[in-house]
Amino acid sequence: MNQPPDRGRPGDGDEPLSGFYGAEEARSRRSVGDEIWSFIDAYLEEHRGGRERLIPLLHRIQEKIGCLPCEVQEYVADRIGLAPVQVYGVVSFYHGFTTTPRARHQVKVCMGTACHMARSQRVLDALADRCRAEPGGISDDGLFNLDAVRCIGACGMAPTIMVGTAVHGSTTPRQARRMVDDLRNRAGESAGETGE
Repeated sequence: MNQPPDRGRPGDGDEPLSGFYGAEEARSRRSVGDEIWSFIDAYLEEHRGGRERLIPLLHRIQEKIGCLPCEVQEYVADRIGLAPVQVYGVVSFYHGFTTTPRARHQVKVCMGTACHMARSQRVLDALADRCRAEPGGISDDGLFNLDAVRCIGACGMAPTIMVGTAVHGSTTPRQARRMVDDLRNRAGESAGETGE
C-alpha cells in the first residue's frame, strides 16, 4: 500500500497543503468506520490514475456510507494528491453529493425562476410543515430530506418537486402534503411487515 506523503504539521518547518494535515489526521477523527479507509485505498489501488478518479470514487463512497463527511474528503484529497478545497469544490458543486446523512426519501423543491413565479415557496412551506423538516434538514422520523434546489430542469411543469428520482409537476401544496402522507403510511406498513 502506498503511504501518503508527509504533509507536516504547523511549526515543524514543513508547510501543510492548504491547512491540511494528511490522511492520518483525517482518519483520527473517527466519525466514520475504519472500513471506509480500506475501501478508499482498495478503490484507488484498483483504479490507477490521477484526479480523473475523484468523481467516481466520491460516488462509490456516498453509496457506501450515505454522505461525504469532511474527514473523508480530506483523506481522498491526500490519497489522490489534491488540496482538500478542490475535493470540497466538487462535492459542493454537484447537487448529487452531500456532506450530511440522507433520509429514506429525498424531496427537492425547485426554486428556479419558473417555479418561483408559479409559487413554489408555498409548496416548500407545505412540505416543511408536513415533513416536519426545515429545508436542508432531515425529518425527526428519518424518512425525509427536504431541499430547496436551484433548478430541476422541468420548467414547463412548474412548480416542480422531485421525490427520489420521480419528477412531479404542477404541484399544489395539497398534493405535496398528500405525497408525504402516502410515503409515511407506506413506511409504516413496511415497518409493520418486517416487525420493526
